Amino acid sequence: MKFGYVLCDPKRLKILGWKGKTDVQMLTLSNKENLEKAICLKDISSMKSLYIKLKNGKRVNNLDIVNIQELYKSEG
Repeated sequence: MKFGYVLCDPKRLKILGWKGKTDVQMLTLSNKENLEKAICLKDISSMKSLYIKLKNGKRVNNLDIVNIQELYKSEG
């Protein structure tokens, strides 16, 4: 179980995860194992910084920063 913040779509159907070592991809939350593959950072300011860099690089669209514990709770 991870602790910290992740990036997910506004509907909370997909989360941002690694694709290889340097690229990112959206992972579906219908497969709860993808929570373990999510990019998860311990503090919200680090996640916001990563999000800004990815958005400026046009690698992601509009995403929300969410505490991963909320997603674990919604899986049950």
